[in-house]
Amino acid sequence: MDFFYEYFVKPMTMSGVQGYNLINTLVFIVLLVIACGIIYYLLRNKVEFNFQFTLSMIPYILFGISMRVIMHQIEAGLLVIDGIVKTANPLQLGFWFFTPGIWILTFALVIIGLLLGGVLKKLELRRTIYFGLIIMIIPILFNFYYFNNWAVFLATLALILVVSYGLCYLVNRFTKYKILNDKTNFFIVLGQGFDGIASAIAIAFFSFSEQHVFSNMLMEISPALFASIKLLIALLICWSLDDYLKDQPKKKNIVGFIKIIIAILGLATGLASLFKLGII
Repeated sequence: MDFFYEYFVKPMTMSGVQGYNLINTLVFIVLLVIACGIIYYLLRNKVEFNFQFTLSMIPYILFGISMRVIMHQIEAGLLVIDGIVKTANPLQLGFWFFTPGIWILTFALVIIGLLLGGVLKKLELRRTIYFGLIIMIIPILFNFYYFNNWAVFLATLALILVVSYGLCYLVNRFTKYKILNDKTNFFIVLGQGFDGIASAIAIAFFSFSEQHVFSNMLMEISPALFASIKLLIALLICWSLDDYLKDQPKKKNIVGFIKIIIAILGLATGLASLFKLGII
């Protein structure tokens, strides 16, 4: 019980304790892998995991990161909402605003969106997207209302888009690897661009701290190195998966699913850092 409290309950309940540590990070990774395996097994014959499906997930990502940024403001004492406090009790409202509750809630909303889209019969992504847009609009507008630094937010957003697309274009134009033949690859690079560049700027210039254990190791060496490695890894992941697909064309759907998961993880962490730059 002491072990569980130290590594899982305390990070969820105490504002002065870092949210992630080596133990809970490894456990969350294992749980994520298991959850992804179950999701793929259940949907593998019902969903085509491609660029269009990735687009349909964007509103849910924006909902999740918007809620995380609201949580960040509460933790920092910048915002007070009655009844919303850090807690490890899922029966209390505050649990669903903080990690891991917010991501459990977001996952549940994705399931609802897929069910509304008719995933049990024939998936209609438009209905899934519409539901996502409905749930994301209030938390996003709430964050925008509290933005104090639109200039930094927009400048960082523009930089990330230019660097991410520019990198993909250069690879596509001047190498044999046509990375843009699968548009999902751009989301992988963009996700890691958001995570790397926004986090690097936040830490290098605005005294933010990195909660994730492995990322923090690189940040301590150099924020620029962290961003560069993230982008390089994204390119290598895209190339490795596409190269594997050449020899295993029947694996297209599972490769597409893996790409979407990687893109979502990058976008979720990176967009949260970008939004936090807007409220400094």
